[in-house]
Amino acid sequence: MIYRPFILLTCCFVMSQGWSKSSESLELGFSMGEASEGLCAFQSIANDIPTVVTPSKMPQPRVDVSSTLSVLDGDFIRRVNMQYVEDLLRFVPGFAVAPYYSSSQKVASYHGTQLDQYRRIQVLVNGRSVYSAGLARVEWATLPLSIEDVARVEVNRGPNAASYGINSFFAVVNIITQSPLETLGESVTAYSGTRGDYRLYGQHSGLQGEWSYRASASTTNVSGFDIDADGDKRHDGHGAVMGNVLIQKETPTSSFDIDIGASSLRDNIQPSSYGGQAADVNEPERLVDREHIKLGYGTQVSSAHHLKVQYYYDESDLNEYHDVELTPLFYAQVFNGVSSGSVRSTYDVDLVETRQDIELQDTWEVSESVRLISAIGYRLDEAESEHYFSGRVSDEVFRLSSNMEYRVNPDWVLNTGAMFEHSDMGGSFLSPKFGVTYKLSEQESLRFNVSKAVRTPDLSDQYFQWQYALSNGDVSTVTYADKGEAEEKITSYEVGYYRYWPKKAVSVDLKLYHDQVQDMVLSKKYFSSFDKVDAPIEEGVTEDVTINGVELELDWRFQSGAMARFTYAYQDTDTENQTLIEATTPVVMSLFGSVPLSDKWSAQGYYWYGKAFGEGDYALLNTWLSYQFSLGGYSKARMGVGMETTLNSGALVSKHNNYEDDAFAYIFTRFTF
Repeated sequence: MIYRPFILLTCCFVMSQGWSKSSESLELGFSMGEASEGLCAFQSIANDIPTVVTPSKMPQPRVDVSSTLSVLDGDFIRRVNMQYVEDLLRFVPGFAVAPYYSSSQKVASYHGTQLDQYRRIQVLVNGRSVYSAGLARVEWATLPLSIEDVARVEVNRGPNAASYGINSFFAVVNIITQSPLETLGESVTAYSGTRGDYRLYGQHSGLQGEWSYRASASTTNVSGFDIDADGDKRHDGHGAVMGNVLIQKETPTSSFDIDIGASSLRDNIQPSSYGGQAADVNEPERLVDREHIKLGYGTQVSSAHHLKVQYYYDESDLNEYHDVELTPLFYAQVFNGVSSGSVRSTYDVDLVETRQDIELQDTWEVSESVRLISAIGYRLDEAESEHYFSGRVSDEVFRLSSNMEYRVNPDWVLNTGAMFEHSDMGGSFLSPKFGVTYKLSEQESLRFNVSKAVRTPDLSDQYFQWQYALSNGDVSTVTYADKGEAEEKITSYEVGYYRYWPKKAVSVDLKLYHDQVQDMVLSKKYFSSFDKVDAPIEEGVTEDVTINGVELELDWRFQSGAMARFTYAYQDTDTENQTLIEATTPVVMSLFGSVPLSDKWSAQGYYWYGKAFGEGDYALLNTWLSYQFSLGGYSKARMGVGMETTLNSGALVSKHNNYEDDAFAYIFTRFTF
């Protein structure tokens, strides 16, 4: 926990100083101001094809890209009024987002296959992987990231290990934050709902010569679910605080950035029961402290060469505290102890996960028709836990990649590349991709893409040494990994169509895909050694799965200032495994609309539907009114009121996730100075 006190103190200090602004405040938010401003924004949208960076790590017009991409830009993010970054993925075709075990442990899945700990997408924040090292998952609630700081989210819907390596299996989510130059000044946002949820965010950005900076912080409270499947009161809900400092320096030939963040999560956990033989007698809590530091430097070596090096360190420290009562039989079987009566004791669940990563990247414009981006990198993953690993485990990964864009002629673009990786734990892997785009015009293209990727075993797959240590010194039997798991493999084929109508600011994207997954790991990992002897976890249970589907995305920006976005995804999963079927959402649909009612008032709303999402169909509707007005000068305010309701009866994803009321109301406000 090296950086956390420094980060939080720095955030508070910098935000309180209010350095003078050397230029006007810029905001990517939704403005219903003067008509001339709206027209300029529309003309900018109408005349430019969006440029994206995620597919190959080099800027490309979206019409040239051969893999399927969704882009949620700043205008959309501000209008949709989400409070958490992961919820934005509801508006990406095929993605389903909802809490699973508790309100803090959200599932953000694409293609389904697993709901308890989803681990088949790569998630990046400014090029930094936030995929956990020990128990492979994305802990969204612990990310030191506020949605107000996000500039755009690009989602590569398909494998892209050629650019991002192992674990870029079903999709790559690339979250890009705003530059401090885009947020100069101060802003404060607040949100409160009738369920008892609230959220408060503040930031200050400044400019000092070639240096710019932003310090932001937020605090969150979520009341959580009310009752479980038996009608008993849930011990759920969580609260978090987080801070982030971003410092950048830009010159005509170089750039430097430092990103430091920290968060602290306090999470209520439902008390556990072990077959009537043991039970928690307290209301346990899960505490997670997380921090990161990222350094990046880029230089323009020549007109054709650009070099970039980046290093980051990420650490997550988890602790759970349980008071437990054990029957004499359970105490004898699991802890080899002898007692004439029930045993009262405590135990901790501990896990420290760290990742260090360094990468050197070279972008080379070989000619007017050929661009090449190559990278070499090294990663060290470590996890330490007496509960999960009986000590410390680690893995080292070396990687080498190259991706090429070749413009054969004005109509044809080839995008190809590969990454070689060697993992001490998993072995060596080559992940290639090949894509071709045929441009029907400068706004319209057909594409074909084929790619291969692997998901390597995580540290828990290979090194589990799962035990319980009581505070009185007794240690349980051990459930352990024996031989470990082999890598999962995927070969993905996709064809797609993209069209952008500049005069109407309408874009449509259609994707047809065929995914062949080999050796998908279905082995269960749970403590099972209840008979006085150590026992291995279940290993080697795999399934070959074929996934076919179609996805549609429509985005429409009206000259009046209105906006509409529609997504639809249908997925057919060819498997007889009931677990996979239950974890797959075959139909996912979303619809968002925003309409200006006057120069100050606007109405927004969205609908989301997932068929067979967990315990049943899930649908929700959210609508709100907002009012924006000037405070004088560059200062302005936006506030509103809304309501959200679930349209299905029953639990949310898991049978224990129940609210007493299906609907709730909320208010929100934002001040920018």
